[in-house]
Amino acid sequence: MDAEARLKELLDGYQRKRDGFMELQKQLGGTTATVRSRDRSVSVTVDARGQLTALKFESKDYQTMEPAELSEVILDTLGKARDKVRGEARQLMTPFLPQGTAFDELADGKLDWSKLLPEKPRTPEEIRKLLAPEEGS
Repeated sequence: MDAEARLKELLDGYQRKRDGFMELQKQLGGTTATVRSRDRSVSVTVDARGQLTALKFESKDYQTMEPAELSEVILDTLGKARDKVRGEARQLMTPFLPQGTAFDELADGKLDWSKLLPEKPRTPEEIRKLLAPEEGS
């Protein structure tokens, strides 16, 4: 393959990846999760960052609850909604993460960036392995 054809192939690959990232950004931005409490008295909605965007009392049952019980129902339901939206984000983002990169490490701020951006640049073979899709994906 001549240099011009190889360059075109690289640029086309870059454009496909970029388009994929732009679509990912749109999908993540619109991701929400709504969960109803086990007793069906409360529902909560969170955005892609897990921030509460809606809290709805589905019945008047909450009026007879002790404050601690109501608080527990709300916090438990909020936790489940956050877990749900995080799972959706994991599903969307995992195909875009470099091989060997765990979504949870990234989301929790525990990703060791020096693994992805080493002090010494990688060889072309190392880069090919890093960008190659996982076997069986």
